[in-house]
Amino acid sequence: MTDRSHLVAPDLAGGPPPDPLGDIQIRERLSLRGSRTNVSTLLGFELVDFSVEARWIEAGFRPTAQLANLRGSVQGGIITAMLDEVMSLSVLVAERFTCGVPTLEIKTSYYHPLPIEPCRARGQAVRIGGRIAFMEGTVWTAAGEIAAKASATCQVRRVKPAAKP
Repeated sequence: MTDRSHLVAPDLAGGPPPDPLGDIQIRERLSLRGSRTNVSTLLGFELVDFSVEARWIEAGFRPTAQLANLRGSVQGGIITAMLDEVMSLSVLVAERFTCGVPTLEIKTSYYHPLPIEPCRARGQAVRIGGRIAFMEGTVWTAAGEIAAKASATCQVRRVKPAAKP
């Protein structure tokens, strides 16, 4: 049987809450993200940097031709997926991976086509409450043009302590 624990959201794993991850553990987890079988791999995710205190993460993406629209640039839903990835991760980083953060709503505005070439995106946790967080994200072309911006809300699912016998 294959270990799939890295695929289980903390709020679904059961048991006591995990200990908050330190900066080194967060960097290790995010650095492995693009090498595991999940949407991060499809998008070509590569960690650039993050700040727990400032609640942001920056990542590079390497979209492939399979992610292109009929005009030859990255399809809009894929761009939104990139933004969703960095925005959600900004909350996970700020909370040191002690919660799950399913997206509830997302709005994306497109400014320039995103070519099929390496790009970068930044997600920012704007406000994190007890149950809801607000996030913003931007994705830039390799030439530095803003391709799209998004805002989103997510549910903050904190892990409940295990019941005591």
